[in-house]
Amino acid sequence: MEAITLAAATALAKIVLDKFFDGAGQKLEETAVNLGGTVVEKANAKILQLGNLIWQRCFKGKPDGVAELPEQAAQSGAEAEQQKLADYLNKVLEQEDDFTKEVKQIAGELHQVMFEMKDINARNVQQVMGGQGLQVNDSNAPVIQAKDSPININYNT
Repeated sequence: MEAITLAAATALAKIVLDKFFDGAGQKLEETAVNLGGTVVEKANAKILQLGNLIWQRCFKGKPDGVAELPEQAAQSGAEAEQQKLADYLNKVLEQEDDFTKEVKQIAGELHQVMFEMKDINARNVQQVMGGQGLQVNDSNAPVIQAKDSPININYNT
C-alpha cells in the first residue's frame, strides 16, 4: 500500500482524537454527518494529513502484520483490529518527541474544525491555530494582546 485511504486515516484520527481530546474520536463520524459541506472537506483534508503523517512514521515499510493494521481497522466490525491499532498507536504516542507534538498539533486543528466551530454563526470569527492572531474592528478601541503573559493593553488615543 503506497498511500493511506480516507477510511484508514479516519481510523487513525479517531484514536488520536480520543487520546488527546477525551473521547472526541468516537464522535468524529457523527459530527461530520451533521455538519456536511465545506466543514467535511476541511476535516477530510486534516484527517488525511494526520493519517499520512502517522502512516509514514509508524506503518510504512513495516512487516505486513503492522503495515496493514490501519486498513484492517477501518473495516466494518473489526473491533479486534481497532483495539490492536489503538494499543500500537498509543504506545508510539506515549513518547514526548517532535512526532507526538506534530500529531497533537494536527489533531488540535482537526478538533477545532470539527467540534469548536460547528455552532458559531457570528461575524468576525477568527481561528488561530498556533502563532498569534490579531483582529481589529475599531481603530479607536483598545488593543489587547496576550502572548505568554502578561497581557498588554494599548489604547490608541
